[in-house]
Amino acid sequence: MADNSEFKEVYNWWYFLAALGTLVALPLMHIVLGWIVFFFSH
Repeated sequence: MADNSEFKEVYNWWYFLAALGTLVALPLMHIVLGWIVFFFSH
C-alpha cells in the first residue's frame, strides 16, 4: 500500500513539473520563433 501511495505521489510531482515546464516553454518558444523569423526576414 505504501509503495502504491509513493508511486502516485511521484507521478503527481512529475505531472506538475511537466505542466510547469510546458507553461514556461510555450511563451519562450514563440519568442525564439519570432526572433528566427525576424532574423531571416532581414
